[in-house]
Amino acid sequence: MNRGAITVDQIVVSVSGTFKTEHVFSTTQQVLGKMALNAAKSEGFFLGADKSQLALKKASFWKSVYELTQEDQKIGTASSKGVFKRAFDIQFEDRSFELKPGGSKLRSWSVRNSQGVVVCEFLPRKSLKRGARIRINAELPMSLIVLCYLLVIKRWQEESSAG
Repeated sequence: MNRGAITVDQIVVSVSGTFKTEHVFSTTQQVLGKMALNAAKSEGFFLGADKSQLALKKASFWKSVYELTQEDQKIGTASSKGVFKRAFDIQFEDRSFELKPGGSKLRSWSVRNSQGVVVCEFLPRKSLKRGARIRINAELPMSLIVLCYLLVIKRWQEESSAG
């Protein structure tokens, strides 16, 4: 079992703020953690309910490469699959994942493991509510969910500003 693994089937992320936003990850029973994002710098910090701390940052100004660190140790990286591709390849601890658009709903994103199985899906919340609903189909570390969430909201922001 993974330390900090999530076994619930759904997480809701609610968002407040404008330039510095707070993202609260919760289930129907409890708050799992809070992430603060600085939109101008593409970086943020996550504090879990278990007091775990994660730092997220864009590693390259020119490329879509992101890093996730815990206690100054890199535990995950995500890189865009190509200049005009929206999907990401994710290396998390000793495993590989793919985050790609599409799924059961419009604007949804799915996380697939190395066998191609969908382990997690990100959907926008209902109209006029910022944030996401996260469906979890397998036991996953909260830190991986946080990294994928950051990537999804960055892509959603890009889509909004392009449209």
